[in-house]
Amino acid sequence: MSHSHIAAAPDDSLLVKVKFAGVVLVCGDCEERSNGPSKFKARSARKELKRGLVQSPVRLRIVESTCLGLCPKKAIAATAVAPGHKLLAAELCDEEDAQAFGATIASHFGK
Repeated sequence: MSHSHIAAAPDDSLLVKVKFAGVVLVCGDCEERSNGPSKFKARSARKELKRGLVQSPVRLRIVESTCLGLCPKKAIAATAVAPGHKLLAAELCDEEDAQAFGATIASHFGK
């Protein structure tokens, strides 16, 4: 028996307006790996990223996700994406790295 696959028609009525222009994803699985960071957690990374993004002209949503597939040793993977900007990715080992990545995102996405 064969199944026919009918492509769905685009439906703009499904789209909603959001109050942010991009997303920062923080891997929540990195902290659970045996070779993940010993004391730095995804929640701390999100908090420090918010501090680093204070000066950002673009409002970004910071979200904890499942595995991003980057899997850095002794660090947490994070990515940032916004329309019209290239994807940024980083390995966050501590709070200072998270704040610095936030500042980097702000400077790149502010252009």
